[in-house]
Amino acid sequence: MVLGALIGLLVITMAGNDRRVVARERDAVFALLEERAAAVQRSASALLEEGDTIGRAVSGEFAFVHERFGRPLDAHFGYERAYLVDRSSGKPVYASIDGALLNEEEMAAAAPTLRRALRGIGERSMGLIVDDRGVGLAVIVPPLAGAPGLLCIAVDAVDDAFLKEMEQRLQVSGLHVMPAREPSRGGEDGVVLTNLAGDAPLVMSWRTQSAGIGTLTDVAPVIAALSSALLGICLAFLVRAHRSARALAESEARASSLAYRDNLTGLSNRGRFISLLEQRLAAMKNQDALALLFLDLDDFKDINDTLGHVVGDELLCEIARRLEAAVGEAGNAGRFGGDEFVAFIAAPAAAALDAHVARVTGAVHAPVLVDGRELMVGASVGVAYAPRHAATARDLMRRADIALYRAKAEGRGSFAAFEPPMEVETLHRRKVEQELAEAILHDQLTLLYQPLVDVESERILGFEALVRWDHPEHGRLLPEAFIPVAERSRLISRLDSWVLRAACEAGRTLPDVTLSVNMSAINLRDPDLSERVLAVLEETGFDPARLEIEITESALFTAEGPGRETLVRLRDVGIRIALDDFGTGHASLVHIRSVPVTKIKIDRSFILNLGIERDAAAIVEYVIRLGRSLGIILTAEGVETREQLRFLRAFGAQQAQGYLFSPPVPIETARRFLDEQRVAVPAQGANRRLPERTDTASASDKEPAGTS
Repeated sequence: MVLGALIGLLVITMAGNDRRVVARERDAVFALLEERAAAVQRSASALLEEGDTIGRAVSGEFAFVHERFGRPLDAHFGYERAYLVDRSSGKPVYASIDGALLNEEEMAAAAPTLRRALRGIGERSMGLIVDDRGVGLAVIVPPLAGAPGLLCIAVDAVDDAFLKEMEQRLQVSGLHVMPAREPSRGGEDGVVLTNLAGDAPLVMSWRTQSAGIGTLTDVAPVIAALSSALLGICLAFLVRAHRSARALAESEARASSLAYRDNLTGLSNRGRFISLLEQRLAAMKNQDALALLFLDLDDFKDINDTLGHVVGDELLCEIARRLEAAVGEAGNAGRFGGDEFVAFIAAPAAAALDAHVARVTGAVHAPVLVDGRELMVGASVGVAYAPRHAATARDLMRRADIALYRAKAEGRGSFAAFEPPMEVETLHRRKVEQELAEAILHDQLTLLYQPLVDVESERILGFEALVRWDHPEHGRLLPEAFIPVAERSRLISRLDSWVLRAACEAGRTLPDVTLSVNMSAINLRDPDLSERVLAVLEETGFDPARLEIEITESALFTAEGPGRETLVRLRDVGIRIALDDFGTGHASLVHIRSVPVTKIKIDRSFILNLGIERDAAAIVEYVIRLGRSLGIILTAEGVETREQLRFLRAFGAQQAQGYLFSPPVPIETARRFLDEQRVAVPAQGANRRLPERTDTASASDKEPAGTS
């Protein structure tokens, strides 16, 4: 009887252990699928964010989208299918399978499956999809900024390689997917997953690792037949029970690692970090304080691209080790993906946090030695404090993210603590981003043209194209109201492309003069910029020799390496390169010689003070004389009075631009100026001058020249 009770107890114990092992294995399966889905999201998002891929998709340039998105998603990341789908109709506008671009007939055939998938996926971000190509893990990529009508679906094939990788990480065998209606085989367990393309659910099954009940079933006949050996068998059961418990512990450890840890660095993943943050906030007492830090590594993408992903991964692991050591027992560190790190630090008083925060930021700014190379990385850091800025994890994270945005806007290696006005600015910026994206799509933008004239004859030599936004509620907006927002988002590439195309199309009606178009420094990082510019010139039929691209001083520092090569390619086909707002940044004429600049535009702030401040005249004269010695054309911006023009003539400036000659005007007025100039009576001068303006325009009328 005692032995029977013991056997019964062992059976119950082993059955309980088996149930817990199975439960942990199921948790690990879900965690691995979610991790794989997150990796697909990150890869697809990164490809879509590069260059102007989203804008080209909106414009219907799907061959470009395929080369920058669909093909590398398959070739470099191994995710076989990619779709861009119209949200309202569920119809694909772009599709790629195994690196091949689908035609309209093939996309139409895929449309029903994608529509069912969209309905099935709902608010979730992933699910399984089954079609004639087999089973795939379908992932919804987060909404595309600047393309609110499009949704991206990426599919990773659940093939033998996919299942083998999961088996190795889960330490299970026999992993496969089958319809839920099929009976499972003995000794198997599984999880039910939604079939996004059909009504019947799917089951991902595998052979269980439970040792307890299976062993008992095997030896039950022996127990019945060999009662004399019952004691020995009981001892065997004890050994088996120990092994079962150990298997449970190992399974729990694996599941915990998969579900709660970042796979590369071992730091907390997003789910675990947020859970720990919520627990710490809930346990805070009256005087307690907590700092939440968001950290983005500076130029990590450049390191990855130039030195390789292996070096990049080692760098991330080293930063993770430093963060974990700097935070210590005072909090927790995590990685949300890519080069995005987070940390929170708790202290018994707010004053005690400063030293902790300084220690964490110092950890990421110190040089990192990777593969024999000393890398200067640094990071932009945003911080928010509890309870001063928020009491919940969600609000605290949002405000730390806002502070990080401010830090990144201030330049590499910057630190910013959240302040309430930042939140208002962020809400405004996001609204402007959304409205500007709609404005580009729905022709709410317009171009004005400001003449550039010869200083001696005041003859028109060219026009600068200046963009304005005719906002449906706020009326006409000047560039300073939206250009900074566009430059801090992906919209600047789309905006610059729109301006270039519109200016070249209109510029064909402005014969025999140059046309200047502003280009953001951000676009110089796009290796395809020169090809994009040349494609626009070919499509519009505009002569490259009449196009002048204006970049700012800050762009000179971007224009090293690939950026400089882009400018050289543009110059080699006849396009001129002008440096805008010279004197407001850190460029020098010596530095300019390393970049193919053909013109310098002296900033209006120096011209404004001609005849007022002695230093201004000296600076302008020096720049003009040195620029002429280098063979560079000098243009003075913001000329408003005849006295300023006389100074420029005396100094030897070749060109001028400003309200003395004309404000920015519509294309029709610009054409009229040229017509009047061509028909001017030769006896009255070589060319007709623009209407003379001896007064200074009022502040309400004035639009800053040289702003795109």
